Amino acid sequence: MSLVIILALAGIISISLEVILPGMIMGILGVILCSASIVTVFNADDLPPVFLGFGGRVLLSTLVLVVTVTSVGIWLKYFDRFPWAKGLVLKSSSDGKIESLDNKEIIGTTGRAISDLKPTGNVKIEGLPDTCYVLAENGCIESGSSIKIIQVDGRTVTVRQITT
Repeated sequence: MSLVIILALAGIISISLEVILPGMIMGILGVILCSASIVTVFNADDLPPVFLGFGGRVLLSTLVLVVTVTSVGIWLKYFDRFPWAKGLVLKSSSDGKIESLDNKEIIGTTGRAISDLKPTGNVKIEGLPDTCYVLAENGCIESGSSIKIIQVDGRTVTVRQITT
């Protein structure tokens, strides 16, 4: 019985550590340990008399599974409330817009295509990041061509080639 409890607790702790140590190694180890705990329920000889029959072993394995899922769920729900976890949780969000620019202000701005736009590519436009990934309005625009912003929708900037 003690091996079942030790494996279940080790699994719960490993799965909980996955929140702090990303990479899926601790999570996979935790799932393996919890599974080993459930398998051990069916192979253990030192169980209390209540859990000796097949029904008792199924009850105990279900109990291990429910306790594991519940404790990991509670951990995930309240993790961000610990003082040491404040630095690990992102509080701000982004709406996907190009920052510090009003869409109406940059429409009509001109620049130059740094790469071929087939239909997407990199451009250099004053007021946008050094190189910006944009979408060509019609087909292909060759590298070095003059372009103009005609539409901004969230993070998608649509450009048109300027013909001279």
